[in-house]
Amino acid sequence: MSSLLDKLCDTPLAFVDVETTGASTDFGDRVTEIGIVRVERCQRVVEYQQLVDPQRRISAGVIALTGITQEMVSGQPLFADVLPRVIELLRGAVVIGHNVRFDLSFISNEFRRCRQPIDQALGGSTHVLDTVRIARRRFGRGGNGLQRLAPRLGVDPVTAHRALADAMTTSLVFERLMEPVGGWQTCLCDAIAQQGGPMGLLPASPRESLMPLELQEALEQRGAVMMEYVDGSEQRTERVIEPLEVRRRAGELVLIAHCQLRNDRRNFKLDRIVRLTRIDAGATPTSPSGPHDDAGATGVSPASEPQEHDTSAAPTQLKLFA
Repeated sequence: MSSLLDKLCDTPLAFVDVETTGASTDFGDRVTEIGIVRVERCQRVVEYQQLVDPQRRISAGVIALTGITQEMVSGQPLFADVLPRVIELLRGAVVIGHNVRFDLSFISNEFRRCRQPIDQALGGSTHVLDTVRIARRRFGRGGNGLQRLAPRLGVDPVTAHRALADAMTTSLVFERLMEPVGGWQTCLCDAIAQQGGPMGLLPASPRESLMPLELQEALEQRGAVMMEYVDGSEQRTERVIEPLEVRRRAGELVLIAHCQLRNDRRNFKLDRIVRLTRIDAGATPTSPSGPHDDAGATGVSPASEPQEHDTSAAPTQLKLFA
């Protein structure tokens, strides 16, 4: 296990990302793809990606966002089948992700379903770092989604919303975030301080948010956002909304928001939201495109084989400094 005084260059790091069937394990959503980038001595030594059969329906919003369809995951290994390799890649490393608590909620749920609690399988003293928390302390809240933050730091994002690509982009973002405090020579304790303190594999509080980052920020800011939504007719629409709160209704998570299109409060099923894009202050929203029949939204009355590359024979040097 890494010492808090170890430098990052001497500390194994595991950057992780998952794609899922929906927004919450509380409603049975599961992992459809996992990506892990293992870094040792400043070098990527393994890049791992695997589709997983979740044994449940993938929501329309997720299919639109990731491109991962039911046909793609049907017949793929179960998470239990890939668990030994996942443990091997995460064990002994600092686990790092972008809004990592969301990813870990799904990963720990899969571990639990396999009767292997994640803190026991990996070690309860495993350190965790979150690039969102580091970015928020440095740049403030809002606009810290991976695809917005990466260009801000001079990183060209790898293809978005696939597990390995997002894990790789997270690794590059982390490197840039560490530059001002010493880069690879930064001690682990100082890296932890950059996010405001230690994190564990499991939430410190049951009230800790496990929602996707874009939804968290939209609710916090209470400003207008452009929502891309798959309606009940399976049509992708765009509309400007002002998010208010998330509630559980009839066994589903729904976003309650003021819809500018209808000038009324509406319910939008969380599993049909493709993306939420912040509208910067002073900007004039463009006219939404696509049909707007509001199917799927309701008024509110008083929710293969693993692709893996062991690069130890020809390691790629990670560049913290331009």
